[in-house]
Amino acid sequence: MKIADLKKNISKLIYKQILEINRIDENCTLLHEAIARDEIQFEDIKLKNCYVQKKILYHDNQLWILFNKLLQMNLIREVHDQSSMNHSDILRTMKIIKRNYYWSFIWKTINHYIWNCYICQCSKTFKDKSNELLHSLLILEQQWQDIVMNFIIDLSDSYNYNVILTVICKLLKERHYIFCIINDEDITVERTAEMLIQWVY
Repeated sequence: MKIADLKKNISKLIYKQILEINRIDENCTLLHEAIARDEIQFEDIKLKNCYVQKKILYHDNQLWILFNKLLQMNLIREVHDQSSMNHSDILRTMKIIKRNYYWSFIWKTINHYIWNCYICQCSKTFKDKSNELLHSLLILEQQWQDIVMNFIIDLSDSYNYNVILTVICKLLKERHYIFCIINDEDITVERTAEMLIQWVY
């Protein structure tokens, strides 16, 4: 890609940022030097098909944008947010950007940007199953008409009691704590009903 063609495809501000990063960024400078020495790798970056033209890094004929997340986001915004693109989806945005630009984990960066795009999220059509109509809760008319109860077991013996039956009125939120002695085999519907009649009703 020629520099003249590059200028036509991106804004002047972003183009100046690209030139500035290639000029002042220490990592870019080291990459320039490594490519000039025909090295095949720089740290964990493979330099195959990488070259420098007019002091700008390229990767497989794509402009190589690296070490600058802000510039990457500005490039995505330049493509994704323009009115003619109408906030395109991830695949289309990726296809357009990869025509001219490259950086590591480009898919992850574009995906993150679009998923956090306010306009995209507002216009997104959800395919979830529609919720059913809400039903009103039952309005209780009498105390102790509807109760919640629970056995607190595995307690150490205290005054010969080892279990507490907790009974709560859902209308008044009043509580009864019934102390009793119960073994596992004694916890039956009949025994529970007897305790409710004796201590609650």
